[in-house]
Amino acid sequence: MLRKTALALVALSLPLTVSANNWSVGGGYLNFSNDSDGIDVSLGSLYGSVAYIYQTEHKKFSIVPELKLGAGISDDSVHLYGTKVDVELERFVNFSVKAQYDVTDQVFVFVMPSYANAKIEASVGGFSESDSEWEFGVGTGIGYQFNAQTDVALSYEKFDDTDVISAGFNYSF
Repeated sequence: MLRKTALALVALSLPLTVSANNWSVGGGYLNFSNDSDGIDVSLGSLYGSVAYIYQTEHKKFSIVPELKLGAGISDDSVHLYGTKVDVELERFVNFSVKAQYDVTDQVFVFVMPSYANAKIEASVGGFSESDSEWEFGVGTGIGYQFNAQTDVALSYEKFDDTDVISAGFNYSF
């Protein structure tokens, strides 16, 4: 049984090693902003990402599935009925698929559907409550490629009532 499992893992990893130059890792900053019912909340997060770049037959167009994992670094406070409520982002998970188009050799644009989860905690007077929801969203962005391995990108995503703006750096190998 162990031998079959090992052979299966080796067979599955062969396509990954052959196409290793299409992988990308990165990181950046995300800002979550939600202004519903007159309550404005803004939270910051650092994230890490891993992506795979599928080049299509049309050399200027690629498909890029990406996974981002983040943790909150800046919290916010809101006042509800005269009481201060502290709000913080505990974690963030986002899976997106970018449709990317190279406008020039350095500049690219993209659109992306996303599926994300954010765990938010609110606390007041020693009592805290957390909530975690999965939501679909859609986004767009622009990037600049310094060379074949490095790029920076800015993006905007919308999840229900939440706007997410991000700035990130990616390294391809």
